[in-house]
Amino acid sequence: MSEYNDIWKAVSEQTGISRDDFEEKIKQTIEMMDGLILPRAAAIIVARDLGVDLSQILTPAIVGRVIEVGPVRKSTGGREETKFCIFVVVNEKERIRCVAFGDKNVDIVRDADDKVIKITNYIIATVKNQDLVRVTENSKIEILPDDTLPKILDLPKAWASDLKSALEMRGTYIIKVGVIDEEITEYFACPICKKRLDFIESNWVCPEHGNVEPETRKIHHYQIADKSGIYPAVYFGESPYDSLYKRIVIMKGYFKGEEFQISKIYNAIKKQ
Repeated sequence: MSEYNDIWKAVSEQTGISRDDFEEKIKQTIEMMDGLILPRAAAIIVARDLGVDLSQILTPAIVGRVIEVGPVRKSTGGREETKFCIFVVVNEKERIRCVAFGDKNVDIVRDADDKVIKITNYIIATVKNQDLVRVTENSKIEILPDDTLPKILDLPKAWASDLKSALEMRGTYIIKVGVIDEEITEYFACPICKKRLDFIESNWVCPEHGNVEPETRKIHHYQIADKSGIYPAVYFGESPYDSLYKRIVIMKGYFKGEEFQISKIYNAIKKQ
């Protein structure tokens, strides 16, 4: 019985069935399946037939900090379009790739950078030989207190060992680099999503929001380096520092081609 103690605990808490009757139903289920399944599988069937909620056992809650959020897209299947976005959470043990569906879930995720979230009632899918957590409109995402997990800079799984590793692994990682050159330029951006605008027929046009009144934003171009090499990097918007030149910088970002896209700057130290 030890192989399904957790299931029996849930059954005993949610129903009035006796242990003997539960065991008998397991035996009957195994016989019905011609002995092809293990007792644990039979216990799951019995529990479900009794109306027992096994979600906390079969899909235990995922708790992690959001380290990466992709662009919002819309599904093309079905009668109605549904918003979705890819995101990644990280905790002490692993990085978990997820996809959130529905306006509510997408809005929570996009506002949860570096925050601790809890995901329940999800579905595990396999895409390109990798597990993907599907957070559907029947799932639940909660923002948890910040002290639930260590800070993101204290989670080893959030870090790439060096720039070359970040390039090879892809995805968003935290790295520590030296900045050996910088140049600042400006561009016209959408005031809503901050994307670069196109000038079409005397109008400034955002690819997502159409005609808008532009705002001026800065582009910071850098050359960043560590022992693995020298790479170009870019940061859009106002930097928290006047200059990163000759500073040791802890930053978060991802490689697009050979260029590192900086999404967040955590610290910049300038030593004398």
